[in-house]
Amino acid sequence: MEAKGPIHHVFVDFENVPVVDLDAIGGMPIEVILLLGKAQKRLELYLVQQIHQHAAQVRLIEMNASGKNALDLALAFHLGRAVAGCPAEDFFHIISRDKDFDPLIAHLRHGGIEILRHDSFSLPAILAPGKPAARPAGKPAAAADIVTIVADRLRKSITNRPKRKSTLLSHINAQFQGQLKDGEAAEIVDALVHRGILGIDPKNKVTYPGL
Repeated sequence: MEAKGPIHHVFVDFENVPVVDLDAIGGMPIEVILLLGKAQKRLELYLVQQIHQHAAQVRLIEMNASGKNALDLALAFHLGRAVAGCPAEDFFHIISRDKDFDPLIAHLRHGGIEILRHDSFSLPAILAPGKPAARPAGKPAAAADIVTIVADRLRKSITNRPKRKSTLLSHINAQFQGQLKDGEAAEIVDALVHRGILGIDPKNKVTYPGL
């Protein structure tokens, strides 16, 4: 992937978090590293297709050994190599529900490395406004990125676009699995209207002139 600014390096403990949606990472400043356990011999077809589609942004690391914490240690090793080899302004994320990573994260943050752990793979969480590790220096908050994600998904869902504003708000919140802050879905809708992607009439009926 050709870097034109700070990159988010996302390390996924796939044994711990086996559900990953890479559909919207295209063109985003994101590199995903999927660490697969020795017992994980098969991937879902949708994920294989997404990996092929975004091959320049996704790297697979397969574990050849098993044992307690084997994948965690491998993740920490590859994370350390990335931190040492990437520009200082880059950002790092661990996708895992395992809180054993938290002392490592605290150590790295104390050393000035911007890194967070997330319980699930969610672009809004990775690019969330208001979190230091998710706002590249000199760039606006990533709300604009989230708006682009929503617009792209609506563009692809030709037969399943909400027809009412309330339904659209619920649809957006559901997409991001509760990761959005209060009122953020409404801000996304306002931004889509401002861009001319959506239209909302006085009766809150939604149209899609920009799609």
